[in-house]
Amino acid sequence: MIQVPKNLIAFSTDIGKKGIDDNLVVLLSGTPQRIYHDICDIIDGGDEFLKLNKNDTFIVASPVIPGTEKIANKAVNELYKTDSNIHVLKNKELCSMHASQEDIKVIIQIFNPTYFVPVKGEYQHFISNLEVAKNMAIKPENIAIIDNGEILSFKSGKLEDYRDTIEVEDVMIDGIGVGDVGDKVIDDRIQLSNDGVVIIGVTIDSKTHEIIANTDVQSRGFVYLRDSEHIIKGVIDIAEKCVSEMKDDPKLEAVEVRQNIKDKANKFIIKETGKRPVILPIIIEV
Repeated sequence: MIQVPKNLIAFSTDIGKKGIDDNLVVLLSGTPQRIYHDICDIIDGGDEFLKLNKNDTFIVASPVIPGTEKIANKAVNELYKTDSNIHVLKNKELCSMHASQEDIKVIIQIFNPTYFVPVKGEYQHFISNLEVAKNMAIKPENIAIIDNGEILSFKSGKLEDYRDTIEVEDVMIDGIGVGDVGDKVIDDRIQLSNDGVVIIGVTIDSKTHEIIANTDVQSRGFVYLRDSEHIIKGVIDIAEKCVSEMKDDPKLEAVEVRQNIKDKANKFIIKETGKRPVILPIIIEV
């Protein structure tokens, strides 16, 4: 946890001000994949306040985890193309975001639990935790490995052998009273109210990855489409070029293509209009 005195906390509007900007520290937080995408967004000019210059020092302290190698490499390369001072910490120099086996052993020693149930991570991590628990003298029958949708039942303090299951699927919620609203959510809502939203729909063949229908662009609260045909055409060209990369590279995931569309369309729209609408790319595979 980082504790900062209230009198030292700055606002985004302070960035770039003389006498303040030279002494500012800006922290980017989130998952490694999100952080690397944010770095690319900043470099592409997609951030309203953050602009890197030769007097800035940028420290990358986000570990490269499986699945983020491409975007991490892209972000670091783009950073080095700026005039800023870049320092990239290696994985061995960073603390793991997950508990080690020794950490788990310490927790078991402190709480001396009757039952042990790992609940977050890949299945392989559950099995590793199971072995740690066994070595800490927890009875095998008191260690439960569960999958998504499985229900553990306890009666009178004892684990029931029977496991019921529930159907697990995506649930759409309106956000009213569900969890805490973070800064990112607030920023998105402000962005929506100021600059609107642009939705880009591309339909492709699930096997060949070829575009099989006209790319559709819809906007709300952004611009009047009939008066901005060149912008819509530019967005369509960007989306179709990004999607065509899937045909050339079968390993390219749709999530990465959607992010590429978002980043490039965002940069194009800012250049053409000065606005930063929320961009929602949708790739439909049929």
